[in-house]
Amino acid sequence: MLSESAVKSQILSLISHLPHINIDILYLYTPEFKILHQYLVEDEIIQGYTISILDTKQKKYSGGSWLLVLTNKKFHLFRNPPFTEATHIPIEFNAIKSCTTKKGWFFGKIYIETEAETFGLVQVGKKDYSFFLPALTPYLK
Repeated sequence: MLSESAVKSQILSLISHLPHINIDILYLYTPEFKILHQYLVEDEIIQGYTISILDTKQKKYSGGSWLLVLTNKKFHLFRNPPFTEATHIPIEFNAIKSCTTKKGWFFGKIYIETEAETFGLVQVGKKDYSFFLPALTPYLK
């Protein structure tokens, strides 16, 4: 398990070229960042993240904002609502059948399909989409 400061340091290095993003505000308004360190292992390196509404084929996960984190080992989906338990969905690279994106006028979409489920991040803001796409591109199928 990574320490909370190590995860925060990795996120800081990702956003260092974006002066309009404040790490403290990011942690305040996206509670999923506060639990990341509990799920990442020692040699995992965060390559990118985005926040969006999750839509799944099986409809077994709750709505609301989800954090999608891409590391050098796998994708992670996190939801950390205030009064219920956090949800963590790890998605191994070898389990992915397809990974596609779409960009609209206001939002981007990211679809990750596995044997068991199709995860659709359906309202990725344009700036978030542009920030995450370079890290995601090698995994598109």
